[in-house]
Amino acid sequence: MPIRSSLLFSTVFALLLVACSSESGETLKSTPPAVKLFNVEQARIDYTYGGAASGKKTHIIANYGMYQKMVDEMSFTIDGRTQEVHRMDIISGNTLYDIDMRTQEGTRTPYDTMRIIEMTRDFSDEELKDFQASYLLRSQGEKVGKDTVLGKICDVYSMPMMGMRMSVWKGLTLRSQILMGDEELTMTATKLETDFRPTVEMFQPPKDIIISEPSEIEGLPPGHPPVDGN
Repeated sequence: MPIRSSLLFSTVFALLLVACSSESGETLKSTPPAVKLFNVEQARIDYTYGGAASGKKTHIIANYGMYQKMVDEMSFTIDGRTQEVHRMDIISGNTLYDIDMRTQEGTRTPYDTMRIIEMTRDFSDEELKDFQASYLLRSQGEKVGKDTVLGKICDVYSMPMMGMRMSVWKGLTLRSQILMGDEELTMTATKLETDFRPTVEMFQPPKDIIISEPSEIEGLPPGHPPVDGN
């Protein structure tokens, strides 16, 4: 079946005090979202793939997940068949970009920022302090131990129904494994940076990408959490 690497290796869904501006005068919103998807204001994580996969991934986050960019460049082999993935996925406030870097083409669609509010209406205050952990536990995940990645002590969650294990630190997945048939695909963080200044340009498609006109979508795109941009 088709496999989206961002779905496989991100947490199942998946603030700046001063707004960051671009040369064009545009700014990233600095008001924290009502629900913080991650427990860090901003992060850049570099990963390498292993097991039945090879390649790399970068995940950039700003304003607790209101802005995200994931770039995957990988190949993986399942049942003797090798697939190549090179894509970029961007969540920029109320807009989602889904880009195939091999064809240099992508789509731009509206992103419903209110869905996270609806999803968490029955979350307790304690659960809202760690959205990722709460979501995993509510999705039949189990906390099964500890792991250390890049010097960060992570909680390890098992998702038996999906054949996944994830090592999570402050909502960020720093290591993951997934079983696909007889093969195991892994992703491990090799670099984590949380002290940098996000810019508008980080969450815009490259200028040479052909982006189609916006179109309405139903539901959530696969592999991404909803975000609240209010």
